[in-house]
Parts: sequence; structure tokens; C-alpha cells
Amino acid sequence: MAEAIAVVGLAASIVTFVNVSTKVLARLREFHSIAQDAPGVFQDITTQLPIIIDILTGIEKGCGDGSLTTDAQRALLNVVEGCFRQISMLDGLIEKMLPALTDSTLRRTWKAIASVRKEKDVVVIQRTLETYKSTLTLHFSQGPRAPIAIDARERVYYEIPSLRVSQFVERVELLKEIEASFDNTTANASHLKIVVLLGMGGQGKTQLALDYCRVARASGRYQGLFWVDASSPSTVSHGFETIVAKISRTGRVFDDAESKIAFVKETLGGWQIPWLIVFDNYDQPKEFGDIAAYFPHGEAGAILITSRHSDSERLGVTIRVTQMTEDEGLELLLRQTKLDRNDDNIVEGRKIIQKLGYLPLAIDQAGAYINMRKLPLLLFAKHYDERREVVLKHTPPLWEYRKRLSEDRDETLLSVFTTWELSFQQIGNSKNERMMIGHFLTLSSFFDAANVSEDLFRSHLASTRKPLRRIEHFIPRGARDRYKRPWWMEYFISGGVWDQYKYQDTIAELLSLSLLQGLNIDSGESRFSLHPLIADWLKLRINLKDRQKYTIEATMILKSYIDMQDREALPLQTKLDILSHVDMCLRNDREYLRGLDESNTASLKGSASTFASFYQSHCRYQDAEAMYQRALAGREKALGPDHTSTLSTVNNLGNLYGDQSRLADAEAMYQRALAGREKALGPDHTSTLSTVNNLGNLYGDQSRLADAEAMYQRALAGREKALGPDHTSTLGT
Repeated sequence: MAEAIAVVGLAASIVTFVNVSTKVLARLREFHSIAQDAPGVFQDITTQLPIIIDILTGIEKGCGDGSLTTDAQRALLNVVEGCFRQISMLDGLIEKMLPALTDSTLRRTWKAIASVRKEKDVVVIQRTLETYKSTLTLHFSQGPRAPIAIDARERVYYEIPSLRVSQFVERVELLKEIEASFDNTTANASHLKIVVLLGMGGQGKTQLALDYCRVARASGRYQGLFWVDASSPSTVSHGFETIVAKISRTGRVFDDAESKIAFVKETLGGWQIPWLIVFDNYDQPKEFGDIAAYFPHGEAGAILITSRHSDSERLGVTIRVTQMTEDEGLELLLRQTKLDRNDDNIVEGRKIIQKLGYLPLAIDQAGAYINMRKLPLLLFAKHYDERREVVLKHTPPLWEYRKRLSEDRDETLLSVFTTWELSFQQIGNSKNERMMIGHFLTLSSFFDAANVSEDLFRSHLASTRKPLRRIEHFIPRGARDRYKRPWWMEYFISGGVWDQYKYQDTIAELLSLSLLQGLNIDSGESRFSLHPLIADWLKLRINLKDRQKYTIEATMILKSYIDMQDREALPLQTKLDILSHVDMCLRNDREYLRGLDESNTASLKGSASTFASFYQSHCRYQDAEAMYQRALAGREKALGPDHTSTLSTVNNLGNLYGDQSRLADAEAMYQRALAGREKALGPDHTSTLSTVNNLGNLYGDQSRLADAEAMYQRALAGREKALGPDHTSTLGT
């Protein structure tokens, strides 16, 4: 239907929309007159529709008097088509949901039931209409400037690349923020108004800038719109050459690139008509002496910059481009997949965009992946979990996201992988620094990305040291790694101790490159977070063997951190953070260490018991049992069933079963531990006596009081002899 409307032009489309909307509005008002408790969403639509009708009626009158450019008519036609789609769907829903005066009692009952099921569909329509209303209001508010753009006596300069994606979803609130920033910003010393769009790679900054140019052109805000690729000084020079070709007289010759830049600055600086230059992808400030040296002066000028580097904030008013809203993300996914907006697709679509962190580029890639395979949304989660790297690297042959990298002649198709790799290559001031900081950043992704604390790494440094050469040969070869300081940690050390300020400088730099999502620096320690997709990318950019090494290293760090804590004194939030890190380490273990013989990996020994104990102390009994069983199996294989370390794990399992009131299982573990310890250590060893005391506790829980007393008497006599009558363990018995 939308195609049929488009044929007859903007004016006819508006007339058609107004006719259908008037009918829908009358139906809604009739419903309000007979229903006292009408859903709020219908009241909202009843308020919105007259405003949309009024604006479009005013635009329709301007279609025949030449006050709208062809580009403006095309842009507005897309909006009218979108409004018509929504109002047509609403018309169908009203017929199913709202009771009419002539409906029978049975039909009214069925409609009441349908209205409960379908109300969320109406909410989606209402929000979409609100978006279109905002776009129309933005256009209408710029109406007084329109004659500037459509005056046939004035020439309009428009040199914007055709990079706008086919399934682009308007981010109306951000567009309004850009508009308001230019309107309300005070010009700088060069009489320019400068706005910076700042955000991590993949957030849609370039697309947002393109959409602003489209809206600004349609409204006539600027008579000159120009685009410069600010990836490097050479791409900027090339962009200025393009502008020169657009605004200079035919046949003018320039000596070099500098003279062309000077010409553009001088020419635009003298213009009285409004103009805008977009400096896109200003991501490497270090490549430029001063990017502002390229800006023309003049009160009529405006500059829009897109960047992922926080240094760009100093240039002008900064708008942070973050994740899409849920409605925007869902709309983008459904457009790209070309799937219907039904209940099932809405539910599954919301799960997908949440999994992708509401990141526009990732959502677009996922949509292309789904569309190419005609994949039901329900199956996407399985594909993503099992072949995440393929999904995040997927780009179809005709992909609008592209960029010329370095001095390459051809443009590269951009995925979330390639756009973040560009930021990664800017880390540090040398190859060695990039390797050390890059190792630290990658290692961080093997913890829970939501909250990575400085204390994790600082505590690990305290638990390791470089062995003195004269005693190194006494340390077993397999145990030496426990005493060696990680090579990358040298970057954060000054004078042999942890340098918190160097650490803070490093994570601040990573934040400035938009590789970190959040940062919190206080007097005690610093914390940061990673976007979940960046954490996935950091893991997937390295090979499987390296993922295994990082998994083992993260496990070692977390184990040493937990072992050094006074668990009773830890704040609740710290305990929850540690649990999240343990969960992530074990997820990495399952994903990357499958098939690896743990008994031959010295660094993993003990981590299972540490994690099990931490789970147990936080009532995660099922997880604790799995860890204890894993520790037991590993120790039985490596050390034998009667080794004292094996028996310690058996005893711990007895404690765990006791906590769960699985008393028979607990007794079996204690009896095995007791027999083994009596044989290996003797009946009066303190470890043996601990198991005896545990059996006393167990028999007490079973109301076997005579057996319990016998165990306690034995434990008491043994501890008095081994530890003395006043030792805390003796007094515990």
C-alpha cells in the first residue's frame, strides 16, 4: 500500500492519511464518550493525531507553491508513509478491540478480552507515531528558514556522501538535541558553533550525522552542507579538495593542498549564508597538530564532529551517543530482518537487542545475518552462543557501513570487530606499551565486565614475587609460575610497588578511546566496566590457545584475590562482585578449557576448592558441590585417593552435605576422610581431630547423642594434648 501512495506524490499521500486518521479519531472519540476507563494509550493517540493532522495539512498546502524542495518532499513522504502504516494497523486493531454502540453483549465481551492481549501493540504504534510527530515538529519549527534553501536565485551546496543505511531508524531525541545544541550554543572565538557527537564505535554517530544533514537540508537550515573524513590529515585534505571542486570557479588552479584548504576557509568565512561542515571519524587526535586549524571562521558557520576519542570534548558542546532505546533497537532489527511485528517476534527481538547491548551496528549485523539465512528469531540466541565470532564479523556484500582505512584506496566494510580494532591500535605510545596495556585490557574481559576492580590486580601483585636467583633452584619447576610477577604488570609498577596513579592514567586513556564503558576513580581504588560486546570481541580477536592462557591467568588472579580476603569482613557488594567474577571464570573454563588436562596445569590446582568454598559460604550449594567434585576428581587423579589434599576435599564435601542436611552423604564423606587421615597422619593429628569433631556435630544433628559425645570426648582429649587446653579449637569442642 505504501508503494501505491508514494506514486501519487506527497500531497495526495497527506490527503489519504488525513482521511483515514479523521475516521480513526472519530472512532476513538466515540469510544471515550461511552467508556469511563479508556486505556491511557488511546487517550495519548487521541491527543497526538490532531497535531499530526494539523502539521501535515499545513505542509500539503505548501506542496503546490514551491516552498518545498524536492529533497524535502521526498523526506516528508517517507514520514507520511510511516504514519499511514501505523494508522492503518491502528484502524484494524480498533475494529477488534473497541466496542461500538451497536455491538451485542457477547461481541463486547470478546473485544474486551482482545483489548487486553492487543494493548501492547497499540503502545508500540503510539510510540512510533510520537517519533514521527517529533520529526514533523522539528521540520515545522524550522519552517521560517525554508525560503533560504528553496530560493531559486540562491545556489545550494550539498556535498554529503551516500552512506546512509537503507534500514536506518531515526533517533529523534538525539536529532532534537543536536538542533537544540546549535540553537543554544554560544559561538566560540572564531564565531563558530561546534557540536561533538562522542561515543564508542558502532553507536551510529556517522549515521546520526548523516540524518541530521538530511533533515537540515530538507528544512533549509543551511545553504552549504559539506562532509570531511577526519580519519587522518590526508583524508581531511582530500575532503577539502572535494569542497573546492564544489564552490570554486571553473578552471581555477591551486598550487598544493594547503592552498586549497586556505581557499575553503577564506571562502566559507566570507559567506553570509549559513553553512555546516561535518568532520566525521575524528578518532585519532594525536595524528593532528590542531584540528581546529581546518575550521573556517565566520558567524554563519557550524561544525559537527563525530568522534570516539574523549579529547574531542574540548572542541565544543558534546552530545554522548549511547545505546539505542529498546523501541529503536527493535524497529531496526525488524526492518533489517524484514519480519512481521507480531507478538512472538517482538518478544524474541527484545531478547536479541538486549543480548547485543542495544548497539546499533551489532543489531544491524545481526539483522543481516538473520535475513540472509531466513532464520527465525527464536533460533538466533543458539547461533550467537555457538558461533558468536561469525555473527559479529558478518557483513553482507552490499553493506552501507564502510570506511577507508589508513591510506587504502578501497573502502573496508565495517563490522563491530573492525571498528573496535581501530581503537585498539591507538593504545599506548609504543608497540611495547600497546602489548602490555592490551594484555591487561584483554585479561579484564575474562572477568565479569560489569565491574572490574583495581584490587584484583593489586592483590595478585602482592601474592607474587620474583624469586631470588640464589634460591630459585630450590623451588620446584612446576611451582615457579606462582612466584613470578606477570610480565605485563611491570607497566603498573614504580619503585617495585603498585602505582595506582599509573593505573588510573591507563584506564582513563582506555576510556578516552571508548574501549571502556564506565569508570569510577576514588581514593581507595578504581573500577571500570566494559560493554558486554567489547568484552566478547576482546576474547574473540585472539586464538583459542591464547584464550586458554587468559582463562588460566584470570582464574589464578581471582583465586589469589579470594584467598587473601577476610571473608567475614567483606562488604556485601564486594562479595556479589566476586561471585560474578567466579561465574565468569567458570563460564570461560567451560568454553575454552574443555579437553584440557587440568591435572597437568599447575596453575589451576586449588582454584576449584577456593571457588567451591566461596560458593558454599554464599549458599550456592549446587555450584559448590560441582566445584568440590571437580577438585576431588582432579586430586584423586593427580595425587591418589589417600593423599592428604584429596582427603581435605572429601572433608569439605562432608561439610557441604551437612549444610544441606544431607546427613547420610555427609557421614560417608567424614568416615572416608577420618579413615584416610588416621592412616596418613595418625589418630591424634589436628586434621584428623577436625574430622572427629565434624562427626560429633553430624551425630548431634541426627540425635545420636551418645555417638556425638564419644566423638567430642575424643576430639577434646586430642586437642588438649596437641594444642593445649586454652586453644580456640579446644574451646570450640
